[in-house]
Amino acid sequence: MNLSKHIFFFSSLLILLGGCANMAQGPTGGKKDTESPKFVKSTPSPNEKNVNVKRIEIDFNEYVQITNPSQNLVVSPPQKSSPIAKALGKKIIVELKDSLRPNTTYTLDFRNCIGDYTENNPVKNYCHTFSTGNELDTLTISGIVLNAENLKPAENVYVGIYSTQNDTMITSTPFERIGKTSEDGRFNIKGVAGKNYKIYALEDLNNNYYYDQAGEGIALQEMALPIPTVTTNYTYDTIFKDSITIDTIIAKKEVKYYPDSVILRLFHKEVKLQEFKKIVRNDRHAFSLYFQKIENSIPKIVPVNFTASKDWYIVETNKMADTITYWITDSTIYQKDSLTIATDYLITDSTGNLIHHPDTLIAHLTPKYIKDEEKKANDEELLRKKYEKRGKVKPRTNLIQMLSKNGSIEIDDSLIVWWNQPMAIIKDEMLHLSYKKDSSDISVPFKIQRRENQRAFYIDAEIIQGEKYTLEIDSAAIFDYYGNHNNKIKLNFNKKFEDEYGHIKLNISNFTGNIIVQLLNSSEEIIREVKSNEKKISFIHISPGTYFVKLIEDSNNNGKWDTGDNDNNRFPEQVYYFSKALKVRAGWGVEEDWNIKEKKIDNQRPSGLQSNKKKK
Repeated sequence: MNLSKHIFFFSSLLILLGGCANMAQGPTGGKKDTESPKFVKSTPSPNEKNVNVKRIEIDFNEYVQITNPSQNLVVSPPQKSSPIAKALGKKIIVELKDSLRPNTTYTLDFRNCIGDYTENNPVKNYCHTFSTGNELDTLTISGIVLNAENLKPAENVYVGIYSTQNDTMITSTPFERIGKTSEDGRFNIKGVAGKNYKIYALEDLNNNYYYDQAGEGIALQEMALPIPTVTTNYTYDTIFKDSITIDTIIAKKEVKYYPDSVILRLFHKEVKLQEFKKIVRNDRHAFSLYFQKIENSIPKIVPVNFTASKDWYIVETNKMADTITYWITDSTIYQKDSLTIATDYLITDSTGNLIHHPDTLIAHLTPKYIKDEEKKANDEELLRKKYEKRGKVKPRTNLIQMLSKNGSIEIDDSLIVWWNQPMAIIKDEMLHLSYKKDSSDISVPFKIQRRENQRAFYIDAEIIQGEKYTLEIDSAAIFDYYGNHNNKIKLNFNKKFEDEYGHIKLNISNFTGNIIVQLLNSSEEIIREVKSNEKKISFIHISPGTYFVKLIEDSNNNGKWDTGDNDNNRFPEQVYYFSKALKVRAGWGVEEDWNIKEKKIDNQRPSGLQSNKKKK
């Protein structure tokens, strides 16, 4: 009896252990879930009328989640107080905080933000609709929003409508109904009635659903908006029992909502936002003023804690026109560690106008700079003594550089020589230009053309293709304002041959007036630009590579693209892209016919431009 009890005990224990082991195994694999959740029911029901509840519950057949509802859920009419949306098990719950409007169709457009809990397979373009009255508006307006300057899709931009044609509504009243653009710029405004509307796009910075800040992007309606309609078409598929006997005829219903291809061009109004940022002195010989933007004039400066002659500085501006550098030419001034100056620069006031702003600024050399400067001076002195012991003179650091690639200059360019600080003296007679012919050096006459910033000059000479040139600059031929001069230097270069280039010819049609045609690289940087009113445009001496072409209709003939102005109902100037890349090879030409309006503008921007690629 005791033996039987022991056998029963150990048998039971083994069964229990085996059962526990199986329970701990967990999932053993299987197919990945690719099914999206399926709608089961909702409160209120889809398209229900006479609804008076602000809590919406939507049930699915599996556990769900909702991704960033504050950005992705679009409630129309737009809400002053943001609704609360959350997932709870197999349910999505939305609570509206605003009071419900009477006799109004409400749409909750989730787009793709609802997905299953495990793989987040989205419920694509899910929208829940109900009405607070006896009528339910079911029409849709759709289209695309593009950035006016470059035709890139405008993402996460609101598109809204008004049932009045009053142009001032956009600056004072929230939209009546809204949609929001996806990453490809597409939008849908749902729950629309069959009547006249005015439409806008808005980059809404403060979420009040109307235009009230100069920094907000806006798109104006450029063409009459058709009254929204819907059409229903049927197509039929026939299934045969055999070669002659019909088994079944299947009717497929296709519903199309119009308008479905509205194009809106988003722009930012030009605002002269000039603002002073800071003063920086990273060099004993110069200080810089940084601005948000520089308009109309360069500010004059007046010494406060030092005296100076009339020409104690040289002015230099950068390409972006937002930084002004003052190079100090007087040694009694740049030796000071701190300079106080009075200035009067322009800033933008609250009305958007430029006004004078007197200011007193202090240009400090930082303690770190002074410490580094002392260390550099000590190192230079130690090195000088080291050379002196050997009976030699320490060589100067060469501050000259030639602007060229691989010893070659472009066929249409001149040789440019740069100095890292403004040049005070250039002794022309100590520069020598020559080329080799039958092992002899043939001297070439030239002129020196100074550049505006005084840190560079051109060598203006007749350069013959195929010849190997040498520019020799004798020691101490060039002096800056700080006692530095150059070492002797020899620069070898040649000019490229004609057959190292290709060319592009364009036969452009379907435009009137003045145009600007730009040749772009894949980063959308302007390589060449032609201003013309001719239909034949050529770009010659183009280095081999891949290029793109952009055209601007220069309606006011000022030589640049102009943005729009919603206050004056002025649209931005129209731009077009040649829709494919142009591959240029050495010694070959590319010729293309281009009807700029043959393709709609939402289908023109070439796919090869790098700025098309989505950032990871």
